[in-house]
Amino acid sequence: MCELDATDHPTKWFDSYLEGEFPKHCQKWEGYTHLYFPFCSHNHWYAVEVDIAKSTMFIYDPDRSWFTDDQIRVDLKPMTTILPMLLKKINIVIDALVLERITTISKTIQLG
Repeated sequence: MCELDATDHPTKWFDSYLEGEFPKHCQKWEGYTHLYFPFCSHNHWYAVEVDIAKSTMFIYDPDRSWFTDDQIRVDLKPMTTILPMLLKKINIVIDALVLERITTISKTIQLG
């Protein structure tokens, strides 16, 4: 297990996270085809799926009354820069992430 403290350089934490050394029981990101994470903006939560092969970030938000597509793009703009930088560290190159908003509540996801 990689031990980190507040005096460590921030990139040490990211590198350890990507390599599966931190937190305990984490796995390497290498070999994954999708990433999933929650995202909150102005007290409204989205579910986000990144399809690495398609270089696409799907934003699941069935409630269109909160934000427009343009507002969501502004909120997630930092992630479209940060994620490709992180993935590049493990030799996954994504030039740009395309954002696509999903407003329906069902999408078939192949598991396994």
